[in-house]
Amino acid sequence: APGRGKIMQRHKREMKALLEQKRIESGKLMSFAKAKRENKKIEARQEKRDLEDKYKALEDAMKQRHAEELQEASDETWEEASNQPPQASENVEIEADGGTRKSRTQKKKKLLAEIEKELREG
Repeated sequence: APGRGKIMQRHKREMKALLEQKRIESGKLMSFAKAKRENKKIEARQEKRDLEDKYKALEDAMKQRHAEELQEASDETWEEASNQPPQASENVEIEADGGTRKSRTQKKKKLLAEIEKELREG
């Protein structure tokens, strides 16, 4: 399976291609100056709005798909790491897991809370 870095690179390429496609399509629309001259300003603005909405939806769908792919990849690496015997400290395993910064800190806090609870009980 490809690593996290390769997946991120592919995601950046896909997003860049989408934005380039949006730029090309928006260039084909009637300019505002021409629309103003021909009294079609409202139609031109509506076309632009429609194009923006279309690409916003595509971008959101792509971001969602990318997040899911990264989550799957991090789950796979987490499973591989958990199958191997522990090598260093537990902090390394937390950092190996993907996700957002907030989720990583939450996992760290949870782990520390469990350790403290074991120390109090034991």
